[in-house]
Amino acid sequence: PVLEMGNLIVSGSEEIIQHLRVKGHDLDEHLSQQERAELFAFVSMIEGQLNAAMLYDWYMVEDNYHQVTLPLYTAACAFPARLLLPWQLSRRVKARLGYPTEEEGEAYYKQAESCYSALSARLGQGPFFFGDSPSTLDAVVFGHLAIHLYAPMPAPARLSTSLRGYKNLCDLIERISSRHMGVSLGLFTVKDTQKKEEEKAKEAKPQRTEKEKARRRRARDFIAGGVILTVAFIFFTNIVDVDAGGVDD
Repeated sequence: PVLEMGNLIVSGSEEIIQHLRVKGHDLDEHLSQQERAELFAFVSMIEGQLNAAMLYDWYMVEDNYHQVTLPLYTAACAFPARLLLPWQLSRRVKARLGYPTEEEGEAYYKQAESCYSALSARLGQGPFFFGDSPSTLDAVVFGHLAIHLYAPMPAPARLSTSLRGYKNLCDLIERISSRHMGVSLGLFTVKDTQKKEEEKAKEAKPQRTEKEKARRRRARDFIAGGVILTVAFIFFTNIVDVDAGGVDD
C-alpha cells in the first residue's frame, strides 16, 4: 500500500500505520495490552500464512497468472517493463514459496481456510474485531481479504469461493468499504453474480487440444524471445552500466 499526503509518499503498511500514529491517528489507542497482543498475532498470521496463499494463487496457478496477474502488469507498464517486471516478480515469488508442486499448493489453500476460520471466529457477530471501532487488524484484514474476494479469477476461484463461506468476514469488507471509503462493493446485493460464479465452478475444466497447446507454447517462446531481445537492447545501448567488481553472488 502507498499513502500520499501532499508531497509526502509513505509506502508499506507498517510504515503507514506508524506515520498516522505520529500524526495523532492511532486506530489501536482503545485496545488493552492483551488485545494488542492478540492483534499482533492475527496480523502476523495474515501477512505470513494468508499472504503466502494469495501469492501461490496469483503466481503459481497457471490460469490465474495468465488471465489475471500477467494482464494487470502488462496493462500498467510500458515497454520494456511490461516484459521484464512480470517475469522478475514471478521468479521472486516462486523462489520465495520454494517452487511448490500442485500437491504442495493444496496446503496453501487449506492454510487460507484455517486463517479465514480463525478470523471469522474472532470477529463473531461484532461490527469490528475489537468492539464498535475499527482497529489496525480491521484495516489489515480488509486490505488482504478484499483482494481475495473480488479478484476476477477464473473458476474455480479457490480463495474467493472459500472466503464466501464466511459471511461475517464478507460483511466486514462491505462495511468498511461503504462506511469508511464511500464505495459499496455490493457483495450480497448482486446475488445472481455469485450464482453465476458457482455455476462456472461446477463446470469441468476443458482439456486443451494439441493445437491449443502448440499455440500456447509458441506464445511463451515469443515472450521469452522478447525478454532476451529487451535485455540485449538495455545492455548494448548502455542504458544499464554493469560493474562486475561490485557483484558478490
